[in-house]
Amino acid sequence: MELTDGTLRLRPFRDDDVRGIVEACRDPDTARFIPHIPIPYEEQDAERYLGLTREWTRDGSRLALAIADPQTDELLGAIDVRVADEGTIGYWIHPDARNRGVATRALKLLSRWAVEEAGVKRLQLTTHPENQASQRVAEKAGFHQIGALERQLRFQDGSDRVLLFELDRNDAEPTG
Repeated sequence: MELTDGTLRLRPFRDDDVRGIVEACRDPDTARFIPHIPIPYEEQDAERYLGLTREWTRDGSRLALAIADPQTDELLGAIDVRVADEGTIGYWIHPDARNRGVATRALKLLSRWAVEEAGVKRLQLTTHPENQASQRVAEKAGFHQIGALERQLRFQDGSDRVLLFELDRNDAEPTG
């Protein structure tokens, strides 16, 4: 499955995305703000991630897509949504693609698909409390902060607290 807004393309991952995934996941901010990223992040970690994305697509529980430039097909990041009545969504952006609106456009595009096509009634995302860039992305995409959660999920810095954001079905921007 592919989605586009004309400026951005969400497409299935390919084997040639491995190099870009490794570069992005070796970035200190990516590793800091996404739990369970191996350090150092190696090529086999990216290959394992690609295998997982394909497995999720096959079983229908989750859709993980590469965020790509529509002209060059360059990997700009990743976004995935867990499909359920109450779904979750997450993303990371390659350091070279940050501060260009990529994350906001991708989040709007996949969120819209999730609520309009996949039947997700409520969509949530979490951010590390210090990840202000991701919090701004969530808000620009129509999510609102509804609280904080203490989790067993640990970030690299040892913290286990996340800020919780939510997008209700009625808040999603229409495609028309």
